[in-house]
Formats: sequence, C-alpha cells, structure tokens
Amino acid sequence: MGDRNMSWLRPVWTLVGLLVAYYAFPLKWTGGAPGAVVLSLLVTVGGLALVASAMIKELGQVRKGEPGRGVRVLAMLLILLVMAASLSFFLLNEIRPDEVTGLQTRTDALYFTLSTMTTVGYGDVHAEGQIARALVCVMIVFNVVVVASLVRAQTRAPTS
Repeated sequence: MGDRNMSWLRPVWTLVGLLVAYYAFPLKWTGGAPGAVVLSLLVTVGGLALVASAMIKELGQVRKGEPGRGVRVLAMLLILLVMAASLSFFLLNEIRPDEVTGLQTRTDALYFTLSTMTTVGYGDVHAEGQIARALVCVMIVFNVVVVASLVRAQTRAPTS
C-alpha cells in the first residue's frame, strides 16, 4: 500500500511545479520586444497542441485495445492541459483585452479554464470575443470527446 500511495507523488509534485511555473514565469516583458506577448501566446498554444496530440494518441492506443500509459500519466496530461489552456487564455486577453470579460489575472484565467472544462461556467468570467469563443468551443469538444473517453477507458481498464 505504501508504494501505491507513493506512486501519486509524481503527479502531485508535477501539479505543484507547474503551478509555481504558471505564476512565476514572466509573461509581460517591460522594455522588451513588442511582439513578446504574441510570441508567448504562440509558444503556449503550441504546447497546448502538443499535450492534446499526446492525449489523442493515448486515446487511439486505448481504443485499439493496447495498454494505456496509466492513470498517473493521464493525471499529468490533464494538469498540463489545464495550465497550457489557462496561459493561452491569459495571453490572448493580454493581446486583446476584450476577448474574455472579467479576466484580469492568471488566477482568473485558471478559474475560467477549470470552470469551462468542468462545464460549470459560472458566467462571471466569460468568453466575449470571437477568438476566445472559438477556443472555448474547441476546448469543450476536446474535453467531451478525448478527455471523457480517456477517463472512461481508464476506469474500465483492469488495474495492474
């Protein structure tokens, strides 16, 4: 039982490390290049696409009946997905401040991402612009199709 509890340390430390990086990484460079925020957004969206492709690949393997990477890997991918999506919304709102109403801070972006991913959507922070709405639509479809399917496959798979 000790090994089983210890196996969750990696995702927990990954979450802690990513939260620290999420809040500590400089996204606004004073005196820097004018396109620095745009470049940050492009890199973040690229990271988001990389995480999404890893999750889609995982789903394809599981659907073929091949063994998946496991619940811990899925948990780490979900954490990465949330962090990358949050940074994407934050940076989008830095470039176009009217895209997401009520989004001022990184915590607002994290809150918006989590409430969107869980389909709670309180409405206090919401997508207003067309780019943000398109990203939200992609996120919702991705969550319903890929994330839900992976979670379902993991809960149906025999534990080893």
